[in-house]
Amino acid sequence: MARLARLAARSIPRLLVLLLVALMTSITAIDTLTALLIVATLLTLTDRDARVRYRLPLVLPMLAFAVITLGSAAASTDRARAFYESKHLIPSALFFIAVNGFESGAAIRRALRWFFAAVSLVAVYAVLQTLACATSVELPAWVGRALRVKLAACRELHMFRAKGFFSIYMTLGGSLLIALSLLLAILALGRRTARLLIPTALAVTVLGLTYVRNAWLGLAVAIVLLTALTRRVWLIAPVILAVLITLAVPSVLRTRMLSMLDPQDETARERLYFWDAGRRMVADAPLLGLGPGGVHRYYPQYKAPEAGKPRTGHLHNNLIQIAAERGLLGLAAWLWIWIAFSVSAGRIYGALPPGRGEDRALVAGSLAAVAGFLVAGLFEYNFGDSEVIDLLWVVMAFPFVCSRQARLEAGHARSPNEA
Repeated sequence: MARLARLAARSIPRLLVLLLVALMTSITAIDTLTALLIVATLLTLTDRDARVRYRLPLVLPMLAFAVITLGSAAASTDRARAFYESKHLIPSALFFIAVNGFESGAAIRRALRWFFAAVSLVAVYAVLQTLACATSVELPAWVGRALRVKLAACRELHMFRAKGFFSIYMTLGGSLLIALSLLLAILALGRRTARLLIPTALAVTVLGLTYVRNAWLGLAVAIVLLTALTRRVWLIAPVILAVLITLAVPSVLRTRMLSMLDPQDETARERLYFWDAGRRMVADAPLLGLGPGGVHRYYPQYKAPEAGKPRTGHLHNNLIQIAAERGLLGLAAWLWIWIAFSVSAGRIYGALPPGRGEDRALVAGSLAAVAGFLVAGLFEYNFGDSEVIDLLWVVMAFPFVCSRQARLEAGHARSPNEA
């Protein structure tokens, strides 16, 4: 058993690299690799020394959220369905697996090379999707199948939205938001970063082609935070330039951007109906909510007469969705996770010396990714988007890996003097 535990422990870093690639390409691969990582972790923890060394940052808020979620499921009128929907708690284990699976900041950076390569691949694929749907040139049917688009249908759309390998553009937008937070942080604080300019440019381009406004806003907030953390004011310049160019040139992109300020926008009005329904759900079940999956089951009962959609699985807002399904107790625990992370990661960033710029970049990128995710989540239930939240759990581990490495190195540096 000891040998099996060691083999399992050695497999985890390799599986994490594969997972980072899969997080941009395939939900099936994500689920498979997540299962393998959980099994490998359980085998690793059969070793007593491994259990002693295992680190569990943020365990209290995450455990509280899990317990309240299960309590909400138990209190639901449809317990079987609610407990089934609670399966979305499982991928949060990726945070702890990544904290303990990456040996150092250098190991994370090696893994990110593969991740950024996957980002570039997906971006090129998404550009090809867009070109195929934008052109009037007759293309063979196999091109549509290869690009996962229906050519006849997408060419009739007023605004084709790039989705890459995912089933929907929202997922691609959310994933690119996190990827760009990391890329920009490394560009600001890292070394030998010229090779990252291409994936960064591709990711920015395709994020625009998704037309996902909440991801645009989230990226803007991430950049502001990175500017404050790194004091690299030049980070804001490309954003201002891109906005000015977009507003100056008549295009679908400009129309989409200006719609963010239009209170009469159809999708904005529909969100207001969703949020009002969520408010009434919370009023009816304030402590534990309607149970996981409750919005999908009960929305027709709370739907406003003016609302267009007869059904919905989510309310386009993390705060309202969590409160509606898990109650105010669940919302408090959920907020605790992000507050605890931000405080811990902020302290780690402040404790790392300027000479550890590459590790500081990983911590800053993680903080920016979380900030962007939370802001985007004010207009979308991205906490329920498996590919996006799975990626975020892994990225949230980066500060704690860098902190562990710094403490180990500090201990090694002191030991000769103590001797």
